[in-house]
Amino acid sequence: MRRSIVWVALAAGLWVAAAARAESPAIARPGLSRIGISAADARGLVFFLESDLAHGAVAVGTGHTLALEALARAGRVEFALPRSLTRVAYSERFAVPPGRPFSLPDASLRGDFVVYLLASPPQGVRVLRAVERPQVETGARVRVLGPPAKGRRDERDVYGTVVAASPDRLEVDLDLEQSLDGWGGAPVVLADGELVVGLVEAAVPGAQAPRVLAAPIDGVLEALREPLEDGAGRPFASYASGASTAEAEAAAPVEKVEATPTADGEGDRGALLRPVAGDATYLELEIEYPPDGAEVSSTVCGSFVAGRAQATRGAPRSFDVMLVIDTSRSTADPSGTDVNGNGEVGHSRLGGLGAVFGAGISDPGDSILAAEIAAARQVLLGLDPRTTRVGLVAFAGEAMGDGSRYSRRRPAFTVEGLTRDYDRVQHGLDDLLASDPEGNTHMAAGVDQATIELLGLRGSYSQTDPNSEKVMFFFTDGQPTLPYGPGAEADNVRAVLRAANRANRGFIKIHSFAIGPDALEGPIAAVEMASRTRGYFTPVRNPGDLVDIVEDVNFAEIQEVTLENAGTHKQAEPFRVTADGSWAGFVQLDPGANAIRAAAVSEDGQSKTSEIHVTHVDGEAAPADLPVELVVQRNRLLEDCLLIAKQLRLDRERERNEEIRRALRLEIERERRAARERAAEQRKRLELEGDVGDEE
Repeated sequence: MRRSIVWVALAAGLWVAAAARAESPAIARPGLSRIGISAADARGLVFFLESDLAHGAVAVGTGHTLALEALARAGRVEFALPRSLTRVAYSERFAVPPGRPFSLPDASLRGDFVVYLLASPPQGVRVLRAVERPQVETGARVRVLGPPAKGRRDERDVYGTVVAASPDRLEVDLDLEQSLDGWGGAPVVLADGELVVGLVEAAVPGAQAPRVLAAPIDGVLEALREPLEDGAGRPFASYASGASTAEAEAAAPVEKVEATPTADGEGDRGALLRPVAGDATYLELEIEYPPDGAEVSSTVCGSFVAGRAQATRGAPRSFDVMLVIDTSRSTADPSGTDVNGNGEVGHSRLGGLGAVFGAGISDPGDSILAAEIAAARQVLLGLDPRTTRVGLVAFAGEAMGDGSRYSRRRPAFTVEGLTRDYDRVQHGLDDLLASDPEGNTHMAAGVDQATIELLGLRGSYSQTDPNSEKVMFFFTDGQPTLPYGPGAEADNVRAVLRAANRANRGFIKIHSFAIGPDALEGPIAAVEMASRTRGYFTPVRNPGDLVDIVEDVNFAEIQEVTLENAGTHKQAEPFRVTADGSWAGFVQLDPGANAIRAAAVSEDGQSKTSEIHVTHVDGEAAPADLPVELVVQRNRLLEDCLLIAKQLRLDRERERNEEIRRALRLEIERERRAARERAAEQRKRLELEGDVGDEE
């Protein structure tokens, strides 16, 4: 009897252990934390596959999820569960040579994989099995294992039917509509077990639900028969130098997009991947104007040259930017500088009590609100409407007298929806500047209203662009005092953090600017909204410095751009690089043939150059058509050129005046010495040596 009880207990224990293993996820996200790409930022997946190599398993993913250069820089890839982000394993070596992204010429789905040699046994995950040449035929039922969109679980499965099978690819029609955002590298297993038959490479629209394009697992198993260094693997960096630009360009995570059918029905492979914002791996640099081979003439400033630089994942990036302006009562206070440039620095008419009693400031054009508006205009001047839409939101709010969270006025509202017509945004800024600031600081409402516009949610004026990167410039001079009232500091901050979390779920980055002493006394809301959305927090102690500081924000992930005459190496001047990676400058050219060279460095250290050849002619050449979008940049640079010329003239005048003063000082000193010498001679001649004077 005792033996039966023991066997029952043992069997129960084994069943519980097996059940626990079955509940463990088989998938993880790869992160490169050493270069700032955490598992939370990662888009693709790996799964753990049984192997004879170290620790009895390897991690398998697609070859296009992480670029070889990024792996080489990081030196280590860490695998974490998709939802809980618990680290389960890490790798520093390839087990087999990395495959090629299938979107490259002469590449295939079958060869688009990477196998990581594990540096430690995987913890808290289950390991899948695979056999070579599994019998997968049309009509077979399979499951795809991926991360849930909601909840705490780290894995879910989606059933489907194989509609096409060949040695190079599997095609699976899913049973239900399912977003496959971030599922690249997910395992495809047989429905009646956990035998791996493929890994997800891309998804295209099917008749009723997405169609999954998968690489057969055979390619991975075949490579594992001859592991690198007899199973010891090779460091990631050993393959980085051989990675082509095209491979880096194609390193993009999988997302559902339209495929363009071709005559043979295969579809355009390049259209199966949509690069996802944020994980830049490829530096793009282009000289857009003038065209290569053009004849150009010059102004006194030189010849106008313009282009763009972006760190991308294989396709040009587009941006949607919301300018979010604090219009609360405190923004009527003086900024401490001559914002409107009229020669007068506005001051409070009643000292520190001016705004409280409605006395205002001597020059309203120098208020904190005016500084915010000027900074917003500066951002707008630096953007390119061809790649960037801009909208405008204002926020303030006023609590009821009983301290409830309801307001007598709208706490935030859209002044202008997302548009490429920047004049409309400028008019909206004019309207805000002409309005009297009022109310308290409802930061959460400002974040939420901008989120509604950027995502095109119900009630928005804007049409969302699913392919754009979404950015918020958030300006405030205070701390949140709503929606719960001035006495509920912690609750008001939590409201802001919840709003920031909502923005983050929509992949929106918030660049926050805390303006002035009050905002910097309690900056947690401004700091956290930026941190939680992977944006930048910028403290601005002196509100008058805001216009200059805002120019430093860059969301194209570009560290530096330079432009020069390649023959003389003379740098462009004036020259500007803007937040979205657009750049322009004036280059001094010699008569005849000239080479113009641009160079860029991305924030992750990649570099690239681009060069065009033009012919410089005297007088008025037939100019290449200047796109209307570049006219603003050219005119702005011409203004800079005039300022530089004026400054140079002033500098020359100062130098000339200083030379005159030096000459005068020398002349005075010479005359002084000569006068002393003549006085000494005269003293001797008049026999005045030793005399102190005669008395009458």
